Amino acid sequence: MDKFNLTHIKNNKAVGFWKTLTVLIIFLFCNISSDAQTGAGSKTVDNSAVIVSVGNTESRYAEGTYFGPNANWVIDGTLEIYSKNIWIAPGAKFSGSGKIVIYNPGDNPFYADMPSSSTMIDGNNSNFINLLIEHHNRNSVTLSDIADPGYGTANPSGVLAATLNIGGTLDLTQNNANIILNGSNLVFNDAGKIINYSQNRMVVTGNSISGHMVKEFLGSSTFVFPVGIAEGDYTPATLTPQAPGKLYVSVQNYSGANLPGITTVQGIDRTWNIYSSVPVQTTITLQHNQNTNGSKFVDATATIARYLGNSNWDIVTGTNPSLGVHTRSNLLIEADMAANGAFFTKHSISGSNLFIPNLFTPNGDGTNEIFEIRGLNLFSQNDLVIVNRWGNEVYKSSNYQNNWTGEGLNEGTYYYLLRVKENASSPWQVFKGYITLIRAFKN
Repeated sequence: MDKFNLTHIKNNKAVGFWKTLTVLIIFLFCNISSDAQTGAGSKTVDNSAVIVSVGNTESRYAEGTYFGPNANWVIDGTLEIYSKNIWIAPGAKFSGSGKIVIYNPGDNPFYADMPSSSTMIDGNNSNFINLLIEHHNRNSVTLSDIADPGYGTANPSGVLAATLNIGGTLDLTQNNANIILNGSNLVFNDAGKIINYSQNRMVVTGNSISGHMVKEFLGSSTFVFPVGIAEGDYTPATLTPQAPGKLYVSVQNYSGANLPGITTVQGIDRTWNIYSSVPVQTTITLQHNQNTNGSKFVDATATIARYLGNSNWDIVTGTNPSLGVHTRSNLLIEADMAANGAFFTKHSISGSNLFIPNLFTPNGDGTNEIFEIRGLNLFSQNDLVIVNRWGNEVYKSSNYQNNWTGEGLNEGTYYYLLRVKENASSPWQVFKGYITLIRAFKN
């Protein structure tokens, strides 16, 4: 090999080395520059007492903001958080007359290229946050179990893993500022409240009862649970208990709840799970969307139905103050999430809801003593006529109250004519049949 070729090869190798080194430097620089702009991997950790005075603002821009078990924030000014992940240790405290403002990470003024996303909050079922919390994230807040950054605290698991406790006011300030439960609880104590909720800013259950919206009541007051199975699917429950207790609310569709016995044609495709820490008499108002109606669901004749188990539902008349809104008073709320009486839906009334017996035995044994037409109370009007086999009228009532005992009549077969109206403007529905009266019959 001649000298020129050898020198040329050496020079090419040198040029190749410097090209490779240059590319490597540019690659590393770009990665560092990219991370610097997106904030990927950045953290802010607070584990001490912090005071934010009136008129002052403290800001957190890192991808992760972590409040340790000894964090004690007294906020009379403002704490702004642009982080994607917020972790609150068991034991962390927040109080004051100021506010915490949660922004979309994509609006981060320090990391200009931080992507927009939901804010993931792990509340760890810690102390109640006794502050105004302004929720400005148009991509929602999601309760999420985030890894302990290294404090080694005893963090809860299951439904309490990311539970967030609110003792102040949660303000859903803009559309799509939702709270996604993601299998954890959003809890409000007696002083806690949620404001500016609507169909476009609500609490999302994800079609699951693994997590609930929870409210503690120290007495009789009214609270709106603005829940729905998905964003925009707004099905709020308004509860007014008559005594202290902690009430839990979630909602699913029929498929998710998987409860038998309800007629989907006359019902709606939503089931609420409502239970309490202690049994408590409560007035319930449930709102649903018309696109969930069954093909024969009639809003004006509908009522709130409660699951009793074994495919049975109690369909008891209530009120219908407006379209899609139904109220039922003085319900005893169960103290068990899985109890049969903890599930509610809506069902419209029709003649198929009536059960008219063909036998009753008024003999003083306390069983089957009256001619009871089950479901009659669901209808706004009724009248009943009973005749003997010769066509002679033996009983008549223009508002039958399930109180006929056949007094003064002999045993035998009688014939009834029953008319009912679902509401004042509905046509009469007519039912005819026979009823056998037996006095000597014994169980």
